[in-house]
Amino acid sequence: EIGATSKDVTIFSDQTVTLNTTYTYRVYSTNQVGKSILYSNEVTVKTISVPTLTTTSATEVSAIGAKSGGNISSDGGSPITARGVVWSTETAPTIALATKTNDGTGTGAFASTLVGLSGNTKYYFRAYATNAAGTSYGEELSFTTSTAALLPSITTVTVTEITTSGAKSGGSITADGNSAITARGVVWGIATGPTIDLTTKTNNGSGSGAFVSSITGLAANTKYYVRAFATNSAGTGYGNEFSFTTTANATL
Repeated sequence: EIGATSKDVTIFSDQTVTLNTTYTYRVYSTNQVGKSILYSNEVTVKTISVPTLTTTSATEVSAIGAKSGGNISSDGGSPITARGVVWSTETAPTIALATKTNDGTGTGAFASTLVGLSGNTKYYFRAYATNAAGTSYGEELSFTTSTAALLPSITTVTVTEITTSGAKSGGSITADGNSAITARGVVWGIATGPTIDLTTKTNNGSGSGAFVSSITGLAANTKYYVRAFATNSAGTGYGNEFSFTTTANATL
């Protein structure tokens, strides 16, 4: 509905309008005898609509996050003031939720990082874009996060081949905690509870299963505490602790 208001009368002109289209109009009036027509100046207006966009499929899905995004093909005749992805464990999530990204303004493709997710959970998500006409959404997609990572389970191998300066040990990783093992070995010290913060440790590669470690650089006739370790995305797990005492130097 397009109209104008004068001091004494309001004149309306009803017509069907097309969204995202520019219209030019002017108001007219006639005198009492209908022989004179007066026209106003021309006025140009543009109708707007909500944006048009699609949702990008989820990638890099983990126990705590995922990647997505969207592509805005039309701004609806009004600048995009906000865009991103919104997600929920319920269908049809909207920007009223706090679980959304804010990926700037403008049209075109954008990437989003979804964070703070729970493991082994199904989520529904869709891209959104906002302009002066309101907010519209891309198609709804879903994904299920992976099982949350736990610390690895590992046992320490009994210490053998003890000498004045070294020994043998190792470990056996019985469970990777739902996450790939990125580091493993044994760590030792002269105090109980040695951790990987110490430099006195071995590096026996990655992966699950059994491994053998050579403990070197020890002092003679000294008591040491040793335990195996394994690291994944959840952190570092330790095996049971053993103690041993290096042999004394031979005397003449």
